[in-house]
Amino acid sequence: MWLVLCDAHDAAAAWAARQLSACGLQPLEVLSADQLALSDFQEHRLEGRHGWTLRLRTEAGLQVDGASLQGVLNRLYTVPIAHWRQAPEADQAYVQQELVAFFLSWLHALRCPVINRPTPQGLCGPWRMESEWAWLARRAGLPVATYRQTSRDRIDEARGVRRLVPQGALVGTALVTCGRTFGLALPPTVSEACLRLAELSGTSLLGIDFVGHEQQAWSFAGASPTPDLRLGGEALIATLMDALTRHREAA
Repeated sequence: MWLVLCDAHDAAAAWAARQLSACGLQPLEVLSADQLALSDFQEHRLEGRHGWTLRLRTEAGLQVDGASLQGVLNRLYTVPIAHWRQAPEADQAYVQQELVAFFLSWLHALRCPVINRPTPQGLCGPWRMESEWAWLARRAGLPVATYRQTSRDRIDEARGVRRLVPQGALVGTALVTCGRTFGLALPPTVSEACLRLAELSGTSLLGIDFVGHEQQAWSFAGASPTPDLRLGGEALIATLMDALTRHREAA
């Protein structure tokens, strides 16, 4: 069995699952974060240095045994706790922290190919602030516009603000995975820098945004471990097929 793990409204993940299934990746199941959080049964054990088990059963009756999984496309970024909304806020925060730790552990323990393994900074790879991405992008050799943020900028006021994207600018996204780039037709030097950014960020499938700039034809505008996979088309699906059907890693 192969799994696509995603948000319930992740249209790009649903598209990728349909394409992968049509290409012969079967049986393939799409499991949303809500389905996982509301599972009838969840068991994950760590036994000694290398031993581990994972067993899940969803409300719909789907049973998942971690030992039989062949590959996972992971786009989880949070664990919903709507079913805890009647609890005090402090208890809700505690439950979410515990669930994230639980999910992080079993996702990390899987021995099959996992595209975008979890890290302590995110369930599908590191989530970073725009300033962190700008610093990494510059290290990778990508053109980056001057980034400015002061101590007077409150976090709540800056939420959702993309300082590297001028107002009204169009954004294009390149996808990077398995040593290749997809989506945008990038110059060789920019493509190589994208590969370096994915490596530096520790993200096996990364979306990298660019905007046109007066001084730079390609200007870094941000990055995400959950890009729109549809931008990669058939070429991306073929590459994901290859990555998800490799021999399982040694235990």
